[in-house]
Formats: sequence, C-alpha cells, structure tokens
Amino acid sequence: MPKEARILVIRFSAMGDVAMCLPVLKAFQNKYPNQRLSILTKEAFIPLFKDLSNVEFIGLKKGEGIFSLLQRILKLEPFDLVMDLHSSLRSAFVCSALALKGAKTHKIDKRRAAKKKFLKTANTSLKPITSQAQAYLDVFEYFGFKLSMNDLKPIKSSKKNSNQMRIGVAPFAAHSSKTYPEDLMKILIDKICDFNSDIEILLFGAPGDQQERLKAWCKKSKQLKTNAGMNLEKELALMTQLDLMISMDSANGHMAANFGVPVITLWGSTHPYAGYQPLFQPFNNSFLPDYQRYPELPSSIFGEHEIRGYEDAMRSINQESLHSRIKEILNL
Repeated sequence: MPKEARILVIRFSAMGDVAMCLPVLKAFQNKYPNQRLSILTKEAFIPLFKDLSNVEFIGLKKGEGIFSLLQRILKLEPFDLVMDLHSSLRSAFVCSALALKGAKTHKIDKRRAAKKKFLKTANTSLKPITSQAQAYLDVFEYFGFKLSMNDLKPIKSSKKNSNQMRIGVAPFAAHSSKTYPEDLMKILIDKICDFNSDIEILLFGAPGDQQERLKAWCKKSKQLKTNAGMNLEKELALMTQLDLMISMDSANGHMAANFGVPVITLWGSTHPYAGYQPLFQPFNNSFLPDYQRYPELPSSIFGEHEIRGYEDAMRSINQESLHSRIKEILNL
C-alpha cells in the first residue's frame, strides 16, 4: 500500500466530468482513508463533492487567471502527488509548477486514438471504449492505488422523504445535436402525466432562457414544477428525491446517477459506448436514434459535430420502447 501522501486531484470542468469523479474519489477514500486529499475544481462545482469528508477544496474563481491560481496553490502545504484528471493547458501549468516543488504528477489518458477509431467504426460494429471513470481510476493505479470499477458505488442511495412519485426531466444539452426535440419532449411529459395523475415532474435547467422556457411549460400542468435557476446544492438535494431522471447526454444524468437514481438517457450525435454513459445504469436505459436511417451516427464524442440532414435524428428514437421502459422502472 502506498505510504500516506498529500494528494491533489485536478478536474476543472465540465460539470458532467466533474460529477463522474465523485464515485471514484469516494471509493478511494473508503479504501485508503489515511491519504490526505485535496480537490482543485471550479469554485461553482464544489457542492458536487459535499458527500466527501476530510477534503481540502481549492476553487478556481470565476474569471481567475492561471497565475493568480498558482500563487494561491504554492502558498499551501506542498503536495506529494498530483493527479491530473483533466489534462488541459491550465492543469498542465499547475502540474509543472508543483513538479518543480517536488511533487510527482500524472495526467489522464484522453483516449484520443480510441475515440477517433470509434467514430470511424460502422455503427453496427461499435464496442465500448475505456470509460471516463476507468480513465480516472487508471491515474490512481499509476501511483499504486488499486481500485476497480467494482469498487465504485453511488455516493449515497436515494432516500426519499415522501411517497410522492417524482420524475426529473433535464431536456437541454450543450449542443442541439444531442437535444431531444422540444415538441417530442412535451409529448413525452404529457404521456408520463397520463400514466399516473399523482406523478410530479421536476424540470431541470440553467438560469436565463432555459428557466423562462420551463416556467412556460409548467403553466400547462399542475404536475410540472421547475428547478431551473436553483443553486447547485439545492438541485442536488432534489435529485436524491427522484424515482427516475430523464436526461440528455448531459451533466444532470451523471449527477442523478451518483445518488443511485435510475437514469434514462436520450442520445443523438453521441453514443454511450464512447465512455460517458452515466454510471450504475444498464445499457437498456440508453435510447438511440435509428442507425439504419442515420448511418453516419455517432458523429462526435461530445456533440459538437453536427451533420447536415441529421437535424431530426433524435425524432427516430423509438417512443413506444421509451414509454415501456419508463413504466417498467416506475412499476406502473
């Protein structure tokens, strides 16, 4: 077993990738409780780690430059090990500065070659590549910390404080190519409301435009409520009360999965085999477009590459199968 060390773990963004760190860090703490853990992330994401104990947080402030950040870090007690789970220019600067102070550093393998090959593979022959969570574990393995995917568990099981059936719906994503059409999402929500008039649907979204759009949706049914614009800590608390989360390939799915909530994900230009399926979910919770009609999918790892003529790809997701799976999870 590695000797006791002061360890810095770096992951600045994106929110979904930061969320996927949590089960890894929890497993690490459970197996190696004497290690001294510090986490460097965006200040806004620190609430994601509230279920970890005895952790030092270093929050990157909004608009803060790298030199200001380094000045703050270098004033702290020296680190023995630095685990770069981001591998960005910013994290490389931090690693280089701390290496000069004697720290041993190692960065995540971004699996660029595997991802490139994945996107060139016919969609009828796709196989999972190394997941993001496994890539995190590999960094710990480099330093001699033995952890496997079997060690990962939900941060805490969802414990509801009422018998109210609640379904979370996160209808937005960073790119239109992985966002379910709004009209179909409204139809899906209506269908769920018809399953049981006592179901409460909580709509998740960001402040601003998403918040206003979701408020308009809520006017059409008393079963709908929106949490858009709520701070992250309160949003996470609400997720523990869900019976199901329906999400795009986005952060909300990862956050809900961390609490042991069943998560159904709707996929467009991306694919769960590329390493970013929410943890602890069976593959039949992932709903994909009709790949015979859209043979060039998946077209990207993160959704930034859109194919002309494929704007309606997510409309081909089998709605009957989706409805059936929702009812199965909810025992309706």
